[in-house]
Amino acid sequence: MRLRWLPAALCCSTFAIATMDSRSNCYAQVAKPQLIVAEAAVAQAVIDESKDTSVVVVAINSLESVVPNIQHIARTVGVGAAAGTISTLVNQYSTGLDKKRPIGVFLDLDESGQPAPVGCLPISDLTAFFDQLSVFGEPNDLGDGLYEFSVGAPIYARKVGDWLYIAQSEDALTGIAAGKGNSLANMVQKYDVRIQANPQNIPDDLVDFIIGQMQTGLDQAMAAQRENMEPDEAAAAKASSEQMIAQMQEGIEGTEKMVLGLSINKQEKKSILDFGSQFVAGSKYAKQMEKAQASKSAFTGIPQENSMMTLQTVQLVEAEDIAQLEKTLEASLKAAFNAIDEKSKDAASAAKAKDFIARGVDILVETAKQGKLDSAVDVGAEGALNIVASIAIADGSKVEALASDIAKEAAKENGPFELKIGTGKYLGVNLHKATLALPPQADEAARRVFGSTATIAIGTSPKAVHVAIGKNCDESLQKAIDRAAAKPSGQAEMLKMRFALTQLLNYMQTIQPSPVAEAMLSSAAVGNDRVMIDSQSSERGAVVRLTLEDGVMKAIASGVKAGQGAGGGF
Repeated sequence: MRLRWLPAALCCSTFAIATMDSRSNCYAQVAKPQLIVAEAAVAQAVIDESKDTSVVVVAINSLESVVPNIQHIARTVGVGAAAGTISTLVNQYSTGLDKKRPIGVFLDLDESGQPAPVGCLPISDLTAFFDQLSVFGEPNDLGDGLYEFSVGAPIYARKVGDWLYIAQSEDALTGIAAGKGNSLANMVQKYDVRIQANPQNIPDDLVDFIIGQMQTGLDQAMAAQRENMEPDEAAAAKASSEQMIAQMQEGIEGTEKMVLGLSINKQEKKSILDFGSQFVAGSKYAKQMEKAQASKSAFTGIPQENSMMTLQTVQLVEAEDIAQLEKTLEASLKAAFNAIDEKSKDAASAAKAKDFIARGVDILVETAKQGKLDSAVDVGAEGALNIVASIAIADGSKVEALASDIAKEAAKENGPFELKIGTGKYLGVNLHKATLALPPQADEAARRVFGSTATIAIGTSPKAVHVAIGKNCDESLQKAIDRAAAKPSGQAEMLKMRFALTQLLNYMQTIQPSPVAEAMLSSAAVGNDRVMIDSQSSERGAVVRLTLEDGVMKAIASGVKAGQGAGGGF
């Protein structure tokens, strides 16, 4: 049979594992130059106990703190001239503001459910602040600290204590308290900008309306597409969309707050972006976080600190999610099988392809039923590209049996793909070997990466599958098995990734040199060239942290400039 279905099936299975919904979060770095947070406390620090009745709050740290950080980023990416412009503009239009206190926007909902934003400015001299706005006309003093401006439409401002609140209606400012602005300081202790959404402050009837509108839109879209879809394809699309809507509703109802925080750290030359969630006590997601804190991974030893890229994920799967997963996969399989039948000219080959795919999906579902999907990837580029991936499996013998049947079919074809089963044994792991001869038309870059034949070393054990790709795949596989055996169980992170840009650029230059990569290398500095993702769960909460070191931003900016000068592209 022709094995053109096999690569697609393997890719789909891998993608499904990699993209299973992960409600995780991050740990590890510094959030403000003046404040270092211990790694173990990051999730709790991000998802703090700040309360607010607004649906959304946007908090911006003091101008005294934010402006120098913006200028630092401008200089980092090579637009230093903009740094002076930024300072000039801020000084020009911030007269009368207290530059040591934060600025904010509170988004509330009025009685009709419409958004009613209220701006919040720290005032030190109200007269001076109004004087700079004289170009818009003099404010109309309505008494009791309330003012009206006419800027096409009326804008209202009320001074309460040392805060000035601004809104589009008088009603939005009625009864507003000075303490509302005081809450901003706590929100930006660790960030330059923090956005917090409070789903529990959305009225239930509005949530129902939003979900209802989404369902109506889905039904209309499905009706429009149904004519061009096979019944099985339509069923798969409908099941997937309905699952998405159900998860969204469950997410709104089960989430207490969501936080997005940005911090620029000049001292450590990095920028940090935190994505955090705190869930309602007793909710499905809160219970998941409790389990996540106690979760272990079998592959914490796979990633290596000096590698070009590492990735580790642990995804918890709840029992109630399995039925929906099976339903979605069943509909997707039917659609895929129909496509195979339409395109295949050989009924026997089509039947084999469908059998292989179905068995692969069964292995995935059986693994998910164990309650956890555990995997790790390590990519090295020292001299040659070497990729190692390890995945926990419910029953490794089924993987081995499937591989054996695929090997038999490949042997019948006598084509460029060959799979040998049982080539050896290492530390209790059964070894196998796959090779794929590159076609004559393969470009030179591919041959530099893989040689004339791409080789894949595979290891199967009762509960895991290890795969190594590259010229040194046998050695890479054995070293990965060694590392996994040396550290068979470690504290799991829902998501952890490391990527060293200069290693990638240096490797690219050995494969296919380009002026863009050269320009990026000239700007990137080893030791300050990493992109990092970390996650940490806490009681009822989780945080995912993206850290971007300054060297990455410098390299990207240099690459863009070089690409523009050379007509773009690598």
